[in-house]
Amino acid sequence: MYKIKDFFQKLLFSLAGSADFILYKNHLFYKNKISVKNDRILFFKRWGLIPLNLETQKMEGEEFYLLLIPTDNLAHFFHDVFFPFYVKWRENRKRVCVSNNGNKFQREFLESVIDPKNLIFLEYDQPYSFSDLIISPEGRDLRIYPNFLEICNEIKQLCFTRNGLNESRTKNILYGRNELERKNLLDIDMEFLDQNKIELVHLSKLNFAETISILSKTKNFIYMVGAGVFYLLFLDRNVHVLEINPYKNNSWAQMFGLEEICDLRLLISQNIKTSDRALQGDKLLDSHVYFDESVKEAILQLPL
Repeated sequence: MYKIKDFFQKLLFSLAGSADFILYKNHLFYKNKISVKNDRILFFKRWGLIPLNLETQKMEGEEFYLLLIPTDNLAHFFHDVFFPFYVKWRENRKRVCVSNNGNKFQREFLESVIDPKNLIFLEYDQPYSFSDLIISPEGRDLRIYPNFLEICNEIKQLCFTRNGLNESRTKNILYGRNELERKNLLDIDMEFLDQNKIELVHLSKLNFAETISILSKTKNFIYMVGAGVFYLLFLDRNVHVLEINPYKNNSWAQMFGLEEICDLRLLISQNIKTSDRALQGDKLLDSHVYFDESVKEAILQLPL
């Protein structure tokens, strides 16, 4: 019954009312042509043939940015959606309507970079009508922006300043993704970590302020490849990073630019265990990696 009601509601947004834009969940119904590519938003042409007063939250009379962002992957959030938006926004600052289904970590990040008075967080299931929207294109490779390193540093400094943090890099950190379902670092030798003064952290369990507090103190960062590439944003060129990849090199840091923020080194391990929750086409890329002698040797190459 809900699916049928939802279908007819979307059909009504296509055919009725006078608004130039209606946002409902991840569907944007529009009158004027939209020329940007953004796969997070499903675009539907509005015909506005039926003169009905639709039940929407009225956001008309002001031009807003629309930031509709994924909540399931920090790397996609930053590379694909936030960074291309921020490049446009910092040159032409207006209020931003954010739809992220209530993700608290993302909200804390956004409120650290952008003054909260310029952010409007939307309810995912509530329809909204707009007269003017700025839709940002999606991206991925930060290097298409000549000043991307400057912008990354600007974002980092805003986050540190607004959370009362200073960089004081003394810690050795290991993030093994052990709280997640894919790409875990298995059988971690805690005695080895203790001997080498390495702290095991579970970043996915922390809020944004706690996460960047740890990263602001990190001088050596060891992590399993994946969405944790986002955390490299809060490091610098003097921080030594060891990224552990199962099976073959699948480093997003190298592919999309964040390797230039830090001193990145890679370990490709064949000592793996396949995950029954693999999502990638090449399932081996979602495998777990055993904390074996090759991992220890690679860690010991860092200036601990």
